[in-house]
Amino acid sequence: MWDTKRQIIWLVAGISFGTFIVFMDAHNEVGQFEPAVFVFWEIILLAIIVTLFWLYSRKNT
Repeated sequence: MWDTKRQIIWLVAGISFGTFIVFMDAHNEVGQFEPAVFVFWEIILLAIIVTLFWLYSRKNT
């Protein structure tokens, strides 16, 4: 069920959509982009994706 095609689709979609949301939230009240906020949330996003990918990819034996 969790074949390579689905893994690639979920990774691309998750990283793309997540990065878009993080980018939109990395602006302050004035509308200026804050790179430190973006990097912080992008690292959190990637850690979540890697953790979920690892959990779903485990073999249940």
